[in-house]
Amino acid sequence: MGLFDWLKSKTPTSAPTHNPWKLGERVLAKKVDSYFYPGVVRELNEHGCMVVFDDGEAAWVHHAHVLTQDIKIGSRVFCRAKNAPVFAPGAVTQLKGETVRVRYDMGERGMHVLYDDGDQRVVQENMLMPLAIEEGEQLFIRPKSEPQRLYTPATVLRVHGETMDVEFDDATHENNTRVSRARFWRCPVGIPSFNFEEGDRVLALDCDECVYPAEIVTIEDDHRIVVQYLDGPERMLTPELIRRFDVKAGMKVECRFSGGPNFFPGTLNKVDGERIHVKYDDGDDEWTSIRLFRIPPKRPM
Repeated sequence: MGLFDWLKSKTPTSAPTHNPWKLGERVLAKKVDSYFYPGVVRELNEHGCMVVFDDGEAAWVHHAHVLTQDIKIGSRVFCRAKNAPVFAPGAVTQLKGETVRVRYDMGERGMHVLYDDGDQRVVQENMLMPLAIEEGEQLFIRPKSEPQRLYTPATVLRVHGETMDVEFDDATHENNTRVSRARFWRCPVGIPSFNFEEGDRVLALDCDECVYPAEIVTIEDDHRIVVQYLDGPERMLTPELIRRFDVKAGMKVECRFSGGPNFFPGTLNKVDGERIHVKYDDGDDEWTSIRLFRIPPKRPM
């Protein structure tokens, strides 16, 4: 028996033009990680709801990113088994009030990985490889003095088990750094050769699992590609995270309406060079810049 905690990547099929929610209503609301969590509406305004989530957090959420709590038998969910800190994927098999029974995938849809920095994700087996570190290897590392998840380029000088000595680009050293503070660049097994060139426009995955328009800045040995998101930062990616810039009418997208900070679901109606025409699910439409759209993650069935 498990308590439902986490439903991934649900998107409203329509975003109403007014706020339809009521105080005290049980809902599923989207957090910044693009997952929907259960909670209760505590305050309302013209644009959204103050939702108090079941995990104790509270946040203002635009009404287009709030859904009816429609969990049913067969729903795909992420759940914490016996209140464990780790979420695992599965399907709802029984419902009784606020309690659900979940059958976990047990790896049939991939491997559920809990990262040392607290993140977690389900990945395919061919995206995994043994943890092997070599002296002279270049990587990114979070210095011991850095409390946030900010990573700095460095070179490995010495390796001893899961600790290493590194030298940063400014020639400073840090000794006995835990491997859990590092990020490594690897190309997974079975990835074909990279058929792009510097300056090419592409679609690139970002850390929120959405795909954004980008341009290739540099290519290093076909396994390390630096991209500049058209409306965001530069990032170094590996080839499997990049695909051709195949943008055409009929695609389901999310777009920043009127250039604002929030993305709303819709459909690409026309593509004209650097401009796109978007029909939003709530009935609005607009011509906007191609840099302001993204492709959301695939929905679980």
